[in-house]
Amino acid sequence: MGRTGRLFQQLWLYPVIAFALITSACHTSPAPSGARDVGTTAASENAGAHIDVMCISDRINNPPETFHYSYKYADASGSVVKEADITPQTMDIVIQDHSGAHKYHGVRSDEASWSSAVLDLSSLSTTVMSARLDSLNGTSAIVEQGAESINGYSANRYAIDTKGANASDRNKFEALFGKGSFEKGTVWIGGDGCAVKLVLDEGVGQADGSMNQAHYEMAMIKK
Repeated sequence: MGRTGRLFQQLWLYPVIAFALITSACHTSPAPSGARDVGTTAASENAGAHIDVMCISDRINNPPETFHYSYKYADASGSVVKEADITPQTMDIVIQDHSGAHKYHGVRSDEASWSSAVLDLSSLSTTVMSARLDSLNGTSAIVEQGAESINGYSANRYAIDTKGANASDRNKFEALFGKGSFEKGTVWIGGDGCAVKLVLDEGVGQADGSMNQAHYEMAMIKK
């Protein structure tokens, strides 16, 4: 892999490592006496729930099959839509954002071409969002809702709702990301443990009491 490809992986991984370390510290602290509530039992029963969105970057960089990838992001400053038909050999990408439409054709046999295509589909906002979701793994904010076939994949559907989590998990999340911060949506996890679809609304509490909100949609569609 060339320098550009390595840069892509770093953009995805570095923030995740930092958040994982912080989250680990929070989860290893002993709970105060009497802190358990009804939701704590749900969290214990749901401790196996795990959401992996970062793995999509691996699927894009090293496609195991032919699929369509879509990504939509919107916040107060604007929106971006990315669509890509991906095979183990090629990528055809269309991106629409504030600057207009952009198309790119990447070829796996040309490292520079392939790395440029991968970078076209990368997003720092997605990296940060993924790290926030990772902090919720094993908590009462994630609830499994059952098996479902979607986008050509067999998957398990999970509801994400930090405001519906127990008080302990809710307080930990707000301590990390700001008072009033939230994540709410649905994710479908395939049999290999990787997300095949995500619809998510999130809010980040600011020091002045305001809220920065964003909407995400990500999907892999088997072709």
